[in-house]
Amino acid sequence: MKRLQESLRDITFLNKNSKRECKEKLDSKMKPVGSLGVLEEIAEQLAGILPHMIKRVKRKGCHIVAVADNGVAEEENVSPCPLEYTRLVAEEMVSGFAPIGIFCRNLNVDLKVIDVGMKRSIPRDYPNFFISKVANGSKNFRKEPALSLNEVIDTIENGIFTIEELEEDYDVFSTGEMGIGNTTTSSAVLYSLTRCSLEEAVGRGSGANDETFNTKKKIIFESCIKYNTFQMGPIEVLSCVGGLDIAFLVGLYIGAAKCRKLILVDGFISAVAALVACRLNPIIKNYILVTHLSEEPGMKMILKELGKESFLNLKMRLGEGTGAVFAYPMIWSAVDICEEMKTPKEVYGMFFDK
Repeated sequence: MKRLQESLRDITFLNKNSKRECKEKLDSKMKPVGSLGVLEEIAEQLAGILPHMIKRVKRKGCHIVAVADNGVAEEENVSPCPLEYTRLVAEEMVSGFAPIGIFCRNLNVDLKVIDVGMKRSIPRDYPNFFISKVANGSKNFRKEPALSLNEVIDTIENGIFTIEELEEDYDVFSTGEMGIGNTTTSSAVLYSLTRCSLEEAVGRGSGANDETFNTKKKIIFESCIKYNTFQMGPIEVLSCVGGLDIAFLVGLYIGAAKCRKLILVDGFISAVAALVACRLNPIIKNYILVTHLSEEPGMKMILKELGKESFLNLKMRLGEGTGAVFAYPMIWSAVDICEEMKTPKEVYGMFFDK
């Protein structure tokens, strides 16, 4: 708990002077003011985040995928996918055959897959696979709380530590997840924190049919009523109806803000974790960049809660952080616009006077 408390306390606001200087620099370029839209917003945010000048940004992204099993999926009919998919897809990722592995390779992004709570871990060694867990999966929250408070806190702190270990190598991180049943846990957390309707919080996940979808909503509703999660703080909510992957992602967001790094949010589950992190310290919102709009209905509620907009909509709902990694070329381009684009005076001097 000490690392968590200290990390939340150490988070500071963005550097307003750096943001202003970046905006003034962008406005001086040979273009209409603000005409590059989101790219200019990214550059300004990055300038305010980094502890050094934007031109010194480390041009290598790190994509972290948290993998965990969920007890509610093991015993209840909340997902059409078999439980062994968690481990199989995790190994497909580190082997480079899953979509996120292919995308990271094509976009020159380092991929790190972390077992934060699989029931059975990958039996083979891979250079980009790591284990950082306090439990082999969560419990079935329909019958009992998914996790103990200590398991939630320890998992969050493992996420913080992960960013601390990598902070010298990267300035930009992105997040993904894998775990059968984690749209159920995420929807339950969102439902609890916002008191929105079930229709706003719960989607079909990996393609649930009507029967599975109705079961999913019923279990979420009855469980949240049972524990009265609407009256709980974020950590208690995670303990009752959350998952280890969500808790670890919360730690990544806290760690990124503490270490002054930009961290990209992709899709529903990672966005729920971002919401939890921002409930623990609202300043964290300044360090996240929401990239991709998930097809899950709850994503719109999260964007409203965070006061954010996504700028990519590829109609994906796979998880793994597949949408976030496509933002990396945009981030590097935003930096190049700030540093390499010329002012009118410079352009005239280069071409008109000759």
